[in-house]
Amino acid sequence: MDPVDDGASLREWTPVWIRTGAEPAVDWAIVAAPFTEPFFEQSADRAMRHPFNRVFARTTPLDVLRALGTREPALAPNGFIFHMSRCGSTLVAQMLAALPDTVVLSEAQPLDAIVTLHRAGRLAGDDAVALLRGAVSALGRPRRGERRLFVKFHASHVVELPLIARAFPNVPWVFLYREPRAVLQSHAETQGAETFPETVAPASIGVDPSEARNMHADEYGARVLAAFCRAALRNAENGSPLFVDYARLPEAVLTEILPFFGVALEDGVADRLHAVSRRDTKQLGDFQPRTHPAAAPRIDRLATRWLDAEYAALGERSVLR
Repeated sequence: MDPVDDGASLREWTPVWIRTGAEPAVDWAIVAAPFTEPFFEQSADRAMRHPFNRVFARTTPLDVLRALGTREPALAPNGFIFHMSRCGSTLVAQMLAALPDTVVLSEAQPLDAIVTLHRAGRLAGDDAVALLRGAVSALGRPRRGERRLFVKFHASHVVELPLIARAFPNVPWVFLYREPRAVLQSHAETQGAETFPETVAPASIGVDPSEARNMHADEYGARVLAAFCRAALRNAENGSPLFVDYARLPEAVLTEILPFFGVALEDGVADRLHAVSRRDTKQLGDFQPRTHPAAAPRIDRLATRWLDAEYAALGERSVLR
């Protein structure tokens, strides 16, 4: 492991992975290209394939990140994206990444690792706050004169909003959500890791662990998704957030999200964002807000029992702005 202890020699390096074993450590690489891929791990994988990083990539203790929270130069976050899951957050991140002079961190593993360590009781709140600040500073360094930074978090991170708001007070945030039956249907087709008990502990959503072991995956997923929505609503006073329904995408990025984040579009940029909005980053073809056939009876029952009230409350919050 690299003996660096204050991060001074890592000015040109990027934390691409945090190991969460018995002794957490940070893997660093030189990242020459912008974070243009839909997800941070794709950019990190691309960087790690470079011959230089294969030979010279560095590993340091986790504590090295602490010093970077106050080290310059670094971009302060201009906005955060939280989401319910399967509701257009990748599209929003890609449209933000198309803005000039902008860095977008899309579900960066180092941030997830810090949240995971805190969630598991392996990091105290103060430690997690310091490490989150250091990681964002290191990840968001301006490499080509960038002047804006946005962070899209994993869906489960909305449950950790108090911790994140403590690390970054006064940063505006958006919560994206979607009609529950469509989200449940998407997870029924391909279950996302955010709905596994290993990701969101049963106790954190009011489920007894023994009950969770015998619960069908789609019911547990519905209860997890409801917990995400409740967390967003519960923390609505932290930064006066913007709530955006998937049905209003992609136009809401230009008409609601960018104004909310204080971004004024320069000439020609709107056309660039419209072009990005016509690309579907997860499937071939153009992006269109998707509708699903009538929900199966089980999915309809789960939505009615666990999610419809939250969806209605989110809609009310959206209208209030």
